[in-house]
Amino acid sequence: MSLLLNVPVAEEATAKARGVLWDTHVKSWYLPDINYDRLMEVDSWIADKDNAIILPDEIMIAHTTTLCRHCNHTSPVIAIGSDYFFVKEMNERDEAVWLEQDFFTLFEQTATLSDNLRLLLQENYPHYKPGHSGTAYWSNHCTHCNNPLDDRLLFEEAGSAFHPESQEAAAAISLKLFQFKYAPRIDAGYTTGPYLRLITEFAARNMK
Repeated sequence: MSLLLNVPVAEEATAKARGVLWDTHVKSWYLPDINYDRLMEVDSWIADKDNAIILPDEIMIAHTTTLCRHCNHTSPVIAIGSDYFFVKEMNERDEAVWLEQDFFTLFEQTATLSDNLRLLLQENYPHYKPGHSGTAYWSNHCTHCNNPLDDRLLFEEAGSAFHPESQEAAAAISLKLFQFKYAPRIDAGYTTGPYLRLITEFAARNMK
């Protein structure tokens, strides 16, 4: 779970002192996961500042289907998931800190993605994309009529695609695992709840 960094030449010595390493293959600096307790020390070198969540190098894509409310056809839908992640927040002293969240969740209302995660989605899930305007949240689109499928209807309504209320409904979801060399990043919402525990326990997991 190494994190790519943009380190200016003039600050390379400082970066090394803070546990940052050099990858000769991609010719870039990175922070290995064993040094994630120093995330705030390297925060100024983290790329794509809009992505306030660092995912592990192995993520999962949840798959299921839903009924499109525009055309009444059944369409595949996906959600990005992770067993744990790091999120940048403000502490009680109003200081920015990186905190580990050690629980499974599915992300919704996705605003931005790191390049490696965006490329994976474009190659494997072309129906998951930004809204028609190009500026809206990333969302599933019906594979029949191409209309966006509102995340609120997929996640927030009990009994919806990614909000199962039973073991059988959770088992209808499958989780495909994807491995990255460097940690992907995302800016999105997330929640906790018993329905997520159902997914963790009963959804099948498969490597890509």
